[in-house]
This record gives sequence, structure tokens and C-alpha cells, in this order.
Amino acid sequence: MYGLIHDIHIDDDGLVRQLVTADGVSEEVMKDNRERRIVPVEMSVLAVGYEQDGKVHHLLPPRPPLSLDVIYLCEDKDMVRFTEKFGYFRHILNGKDVPVGEVLAAHILQAGKARGADGTRWIESATQEVITLLRDDYPTLMSVLGALADIS
Repeated sequence: MYGLIHDIHIDDDGLVRQLVTADGVSEEVMKDNRERRIVPVEMSVLAVGYEQDGKVHHLLPPRPPLSLDVIYLCEDKDMVRFTEKFGYFRHILNGKDVPVGEVLAAHILQAGKARGADGTRWIESATQEVITLLRDDYPTLMSVLGALADIS
């Protein structure tokens, strides 16, 4: 499955709050808390496609990932292969509770960098595709273009 992480949230932890406000907590207790304690971290991932039998699909995956599935960072070659076409943009643009402009701009920048010398041309094509897709949604288009302006 391919996805874009758009939110990382660390839940408030009552024990940490107690340690911070307590007087005279030993260095050993602090070190143990930093090194051995499991921190409750939540990540929100926007699914944009998947790969099956060596073929990339810009559709929602046939099964959602399990909550403890491992998340891997895409290598440049995988990023380039997945982003050859722009069909997955619709998932980003229709994302609920997603800062669309920021997520799309960050993704376009990263996908452009993955292409090396050809990145600038890909970024221009991606921007044109965004303009086409959002031609009837001026507020979202301005939000996305404003964020894209910050990457150049």
C-alpha cells in the first residue's frame, strides 16, 4: 500500500506529567522512562494506491493495513514508479481532515526530488494537473498553489 502520512500525534501521558511535576526524580528513573517506555504514537495515513503482482494501482487498497503493520519510507525508485501518472491526486484532493495544500506540496516536492534532474519538469506537470483538477474549486486551488509556491 502507498500512503501519505499527514498527521503524527503523541497522546498525553499521565505518568510523564507526574514525572515532570515531581521533585527529586532520580536520573535513573528519567533514563529508564526515556529509553524503555513505549510512547503512544498515532499516525494518520492517507491511502493513495497499492501495488499488486508488480503493477501499481492508484485505487484504494483491497484491504486496509492492520493497525500494527510496519510503515516503510519509499525509496526513490518506488516513488518514481508510483508517481508516473497522477491518478492518485484525487485521493489527496478529496482527503477528509487533511491539510490538502500542505500534504500535496510536500508530496510534490519529495516526488520531484526523487527524480533528480528530471524533477523540475515533473513538478511543473504535477502543478498543471492540480490546476486542471481544481479549476472549479478556487479556494482549494489557491490553498494548494500557495503551498506549492513555498517549495520553489
